[in-house]
Amino acid sequence: MTLRTILLAVLWTATLQPSTACAGESFESTVSGTQEALPAGYVPPMISNGSLCTLIDYQGEQRQRDYAKMTPAIWWAGRRYGPGPGHDQMVPFGHFEQEVSVAGNVHEAPTSWTQTLNTRDAVVTCRNDYGDGLTVETVAFTHLSHDLIVVKKRLFAKSPKAGSARLTFQYRFTNPGNDNVLPRRMICSSERQEDPQGVDLRYQVDGYRPFEGVISAFSDRPVTATIDRQVVSLSAEIALDAERPAELTFYLLFADSIDGNDYLDRAARLKSRVREEGFDGMLASHRQEWGKYWDESYVQIPDERLEKAYCTAQYHLRANATRWSFPVGIFPTHWAGKYFGWDEMFCYQALISSNHRDIARRCPEFRFAGLPKALYRASHYGKPGIYGARFPWESLEDGTEGTPPGFWMEHVFHMSNIALSAWFQYLYTDDKNYLEKTGYPVVRECARFFFANMVYESADGGMFIGKCTDLERLGPARQNPFMTSCGAIYTLEAAAEASALLKTDEAEAARWAHAAAKLRESLPYEGDRYVPYAGCQEESVASLGGLFPYPLFDKTNERQRNAVYHFVANGKASGNMYPVGKSVCAWYAGWMAAALAALGDRTEPVKLLGKAAEGAGCFGEMFEINEPKVAMHPWFSTASGNVVYAMNQMLVQSRNDTVLIAPAVPEAWKDYSFQLACHGNLAAEVAVQGGRLARLTLRPGDANIETERTLVLNEGLLDGVPLNKSVVSNVTRQDGQCRVAVRFKGTVDLVTAAK
Repeated sequence: MTLRTILLAVLWTATLQPSTACAGESFESTVSGTQEALPAGYVPPMISNGSLCTLIDYQGEQRQRDYAKMTPAIWWAGRRYGPGPGHDQMVPFGHFEQEVSVAGNVHEAPTSWTQTLNTRDAVVTCRNDYGDGLTVETVAFTHLSHDLIVVKKRLFAKSPKAGSARLTFQYRFTNPGNDNVLPRRMICSSERQEDPQGVDLRYQVDGYRPFEGVISAFSDRPVTATIDRQVVSLSAEIALDAERPAELTFYLLFADSIDGNDYLDRAARLKSRVREEGFDGMLASHRQEWGKYWDESYVQIPDERLEKAYCTAQYHLRANATRWSFPVGIFPTHWAGKYFGWDEMFCYQALISSNHRDIARRCPEFRFAGLPKALYRASHYGKPGIYGARFPWESLEDGTEGTPPGFWMEHVFHMSNIALSAWFQYLYTDDKNYLEKTGYPVVRECARFFFANMVYESADGGMFIGKCTDLERLGPARQNPFMTSCGAIYTLEAAAEASALLKTDEAEAARWAHAAAKLRESLPYEGDRYVPYAGCQEESVASLGGLFPYPLFDKTNERQRNAVYHFVANGKASGNMYPVGKSVCAWYAGWMAAALAALGDRTEPVKLLGKAAEGAGCFGEMFEINEPKVAMHPWFSTASGNVVYAMNQMLVQSRNDTVLIAPAVPEAWKDYSFQLACHGNLAAEVAVQGGRLARLTLRPGDANIETERTLVLNEGLLDGVPLNKSVVSNVTRQDGQCRVAVRFKGTVDLVTAAK
């Protein structure tokens, strides 16, 4: 065996096995089965770069089979049909299948199979054993930096009788299903290519925006290419050797005019790079790009199942991040990949609190780009600057209306989520230029919308929110609903605070602050707790709205505290967005856990997140609802966002210049660590060992600015722990907590080595 062969074998093994640091940890999920028997609730793992998104089944292909109403296919963010609200569906970009035969015998179903999703590397691997004669291994990924799907096959002879095999990789540029028909409103031509060997498909689409493009299907070794209308087959005869497995890599490369009219040049350059670097080079650069994402934060906790669900959710948030913002999913089943001002905020909060600042800012920047259309909708016949902006419930990529008919079109509470995202970006980054140019214009117009359209004044000078749709199951018209009111208050107060920072719109800001104060006074309550609306007879997670999504209150507000614990005790039957199911769905569990974490509860948040993890799919993925009789929308980004954000809030919280360290961590956790973001352009890295603080490193984004913070920790964490006296100016203890005042410039370690 040559040195090159040995090196290639080592590299291949590395693609099938996790790195040593990840082995046996939370970045891997593996499932297995026999023949076509699938584990309960199996849905194929997703590979995506936020542009191309697809599912890879257990045989390393995309056989057309329904999984929780999802059929494996390739979808491309921003490519959709039109025109008109509710009709802007995604354009399908086909799927791929394989055929493997030995001595003319086609292997349909494997005798046994194993499939693994490695979320750190964003790679799916499969191993399929076909009787006693053949094993086929697959490695597949969607390159994070390129619109390129990579599928490597490795064939082993398990029997001396298996002298050769025929492998066919089939790309079907069709609608989902088995019909050989081009997707609608499309024309296409095909042309064989010699270097590398494959086929180019050039197409034109009469879409929402007419566009054209090219898809290249090719291999890294000689193949026979055949074309049958919309089906491209790349076939190879392979000599099998038990000591030397055969390897082939297939590529699907996409480029189109939506990304620029130079798409043919871009496709040619990428194809040249693939030919030059090969599978190993493309995998290395893919891993490198994902490594940058993972290096920005981490969480390690003594709960293996929950940590795995958290890591899968973090993977999902990045894989779902389009260049515009964060849809519920890049699938037609997930509301056609449109952008909900409501749901995207939950993804945003998870990303920004995880220190993924550059990815997170896509959300407020997307809303700023869509601001002219939102202003036009609210103020077309009025004077600009009076009625504010009204963003659609569902937006297309250009900010236009994408909502199908229904009373959800009358929602207004998503306006608060849009404002929150724009304001949070400033709170976490301390970027005043961003605030002035991008964030404040969005927050201001959301505040103007509420003030002009939703805030009513009573005869006694009180103020309240007019009738509107709060959460859908509460009905289409409720006066002064709690959650919508909390969102309006948060928006008005954020706008007033931003106005003061920028020294602009002072007169308006005074009116916003006054209205917010009056709205606080009018929040609906009964007895000693807030309620979804006056006279409400049912339970709703909306009653948690003053803690999450909108951080209006802290643990000292008794009405909000009582509302939270009332819903935790009584709200199981109302634990879904819709009146179906019998348990609490994952994104409601995250919602409740985040609210309880804000109260400093050290018992219930981890229980709720544990329930979310128990309801995760085979690869740790979150569903909108996942029960034995109700399974809806796997790979549901809203739930991933809430689970990540709630966990982050258990570990670290920011309150102005105060940072709470481990405020909602269970007392039973004695060993854990994390690196997460805090407000004010700051990251905190914390390690706890044996129940005591072993490390607390603060990393400001600007090393030249002197920073002051007050850290709040449970007293036991500091028991006998020596602190860095050069930066700690004061330590006080009260009610089992320590308040540590620090002043520092540049990165600083607060825990010093004991003498």
